[in-house]
Amino acid sequence: MLLWIVLLKAALCVAIGNVTRDVCKEQICSCNAIEGDLHIDCEKRSFTNLHHLTGPSSQFYHLLLHGNSLSRLFPNEFANFYNAVSLHLENNGLHDIVPGAFLGLQLVKRLHINNNKIRSFKKNTFLGLDDLEYLQADFNLLRDIDPSVFRDLSKLEVLILNDNLITALPINVFQHVPITHLDLRGNRIKTLPYEGILEQIPGIVEVLLEDNPWDCDCDLVSLKEWLENIPQNALIGNVLCEAPTRLQGRDLNETSEADLCPGSGVDSGMVAPPTQDEFSDPGPDPTPYKTGGDTESQTPGNRHKGSLKPGGNWQLKTKPTAMATGPGEKDQLSNASCPQSCSCKLIGTRQGLGVNCEGKRIESVANLKPKPLVAHELNLRDNNIHTVKKNHLRGYTSLNLLNLGENNIKTLENGTFQNLTELRWLYMDKNYLDTLMAEMFVGLQNLEYLSLEYNNIQLITPGAFSPMPILRVLFLNNNLLKSLPVDVFQGVALSKISLHNNYLTYIPVSGVLDQLNSIIQIDLHGNPWDCSCKIVPFKQWAVKLGQDVIVSDLKCESPPESFARDFRYIKNELLCPRLKGVFPTAHSKNSTLSVDTGTRPNSYLEPSRVSISVLVPGLLLVFVTSAFTVVGMLVFILRNRKRSKRRDGNSSASEINSLQTVCDSSAYWHSGFNADAPHRNYDCGAHSLSDK
Repeated sequence: MLLWIVLLKAALCVAIGNVTRDVCKEQICSCNAIEGDLHIDCEKRSFTNLHHLTGPSSQFYHLLLHGNSLSRLFPNEFANFYNAVSLHLENNGLHDIVPGAFLGLQLVKRLHINNNKIRSFKKNTFLGLDDLEYLQADFNLLRDIDPSVFRDLSKLEVLILNDNLITALPINVFQHVPITHLDLRGNRIKTLPYEGILEQIPGIVEVLLEDNPWDCDCDLVSLKEWLENIPQNALIGNVLCEAPTRLQGRDLNETSEADLCPGSGVDSGMVAPPTQDEFSDPGPDPTPYKTGGDTESQTPGNRHKGSLKPGGNWQLKTKPTAMATGPGEKDQLSNASCPQSCSCKLIGTRQGLGVNCEGKRIESVANLKPKPLVAHELNLRDNNIHTVKKNHLRGYTSLNLLNLGENNIKTLENGTFQNLTELRWLYMDKNYLDTLMAEMFVGLQNLEYLSLEYNNIQLITPGAFSPMPILRVLFLNNNLLKSLPVDVFQGVALSKISLHNNYLTYIPVSGVLDQLNSIIQIDLHGNPWDCSCKIVPFKQWAVKLGQDVIVSDLKCESPPESFARDFRYIKNELLCPRLKGVFPTAHSKNSTLSVDTGTRPNSYLEPSRVSISVLVPGLLLVFVTSAFTVVGMLVFILRNRKRSKRRDGNSSASEINSLQTVCDSSAYWHSGFNADAPHRNYDCGAHSLSDK
């Protein structure tokens, strides 16, 4: 009978475990109606899978799952959420999507898998997403893309792949896919052929290609011609040449075909870029998406200067925006109060105002008349502003983007941005700032992109970036930094950071580098690294990240014997001779340094990990030996206690006998055995029992 009760309880537990729980009815997640749409907010619920959860079956909803622990998605993972129309999976540490994971999500139109650790898109990765229109996969580790991965996404229009590790797109990857908006910024793409790729996206409305190491040779001629024939203002940002050296920093649009392919007599008839007429009508109601970014001119040699790079912020809208030219649009602009000498245009989903005051010799933000307080973007680049005070930006509560680059700003008053709670992109490059502290950035809780390159920054206080908890991209290159303080990145989930061309000799791991838990790209070249003992932890950290994350080389400046060598490839005992035999080398067969950015132990100086098959028996042997040692000590102590009790009963006799023995021995020693020895007077007779 008892056995039957146990079995019954076990069966009941299994049955209960298989019951799905409604995330709204049981208040597992927060379910709220926003503008008529149901939003199921399951943020940071520590979910590792969704098999025992279900969504409402009677209405459509947006499913928000960002900040959980869904590191791997298995087939039919979302089978119980078939009424979802959008799915957010950001910041889950997601590294693998098994084909079939999205089966059952036929209604999903928007999928957000950005800010994860996805390395590849395999065939059938997106199987089941028949109605998908918008795919955001930026800030991953994406390198490999199967040529057929998008082939069944017959409605996909927006594809955001910026800030990954893509070196090339496979041929025919966009076949039968109606792409209108494509973001490939911040990758490692050197060329983009017309045949098999560009020719397959004739309906393109916007394309973003900047911050790639473009190889400006004959193969790029077709890209140049294609860009010249797509709709005006479709290219956002600049395509700057990285190679060859003679063209480094040149804008592709301003480079002639003869420069790209000298002496070859390029025949433009070899390629067939689409004509302007092909783009005059993008089709009936294409529902394109528009970024809040704007274009900027860039100085040759400076890859980031002026690159307005709003990372994947396209919003759904009915028509692509353009410069206001019609009478109705002009009336809207006049109502929005465009400052004198500046140009304005309507941008974004809600027709926000974009204000361009670049190069207008403005000496103060306060001089803008009338003040464009409803502006969504404000470009004040290349002016003569020296100081920005907190009252200068008061009232600009709608700003998404602020460009103050290439001015003469030396003073940024604390609290300047305290009212700019909607700001997402801030450009402060090419100024004269020398110190960064948290008080300067108060109010920027939604900032994602911060450019501070080409300043005079020498000091950063601990926690300086903590007011910006969702900051993703940070440019600090080309400054005067000699060190980074502990907790400098506390509370910030950076994905990309540039520190190249400073004066750093080493960077601490504890309290600095180990706080970069979400990093997917870090640029550290051009610093005078001191390749001595203190750099060993830094080296171990860099090796663990791997070459996909560390941009360029890490060359030693000192000591002389290591000059110009990449310290990642120098053995630990050569970097620090006193550590010989303590650390494994980076190339040792026994070394198990991990390249997974998701696992970063606190100590980067640990030796190779011991195999568990050796470790467990060893620990067991130590435990048994310790147990026997403890038992032996207890037995020894108990025996000593028994002996001491016996001694207490016979202590007097023992002492007398012992003393007598000593006296007898002494007498024998002096009288007979060693008669020549010096005489020693042992007063044995003076001792008696009564003395004791």
